[in-house]
Amino acid sequence: MKSVKFIKPWSMYSPGDVAGFEEDRAAAIIKTGAAEPHEVSDGEPVVEEQQQDPAAEPASDELKPAGRKAK
Repeated sequence: MKSVKFIKPWSMYSPGDVAGFEEDRAAAIIKTGAAEPHEVSDGEPVVEEQQQDPAAEPASDELKPAGRKAK
């Protein structure tokens, strides 16, 4: 696991957040410029990458913008 510190908003993370990812995923995030490598000090909280729960995702029709009703 590799820790990164976000310097730009990315997904659910805000600048200043520290999170842990698998090595390849951390490298990809760093490459985007959204985060930098981070060494965790003792007692510093780290959030591990959260896996999306498909059951928690909104139904596809909930993602569509509301349209105007026909007259």
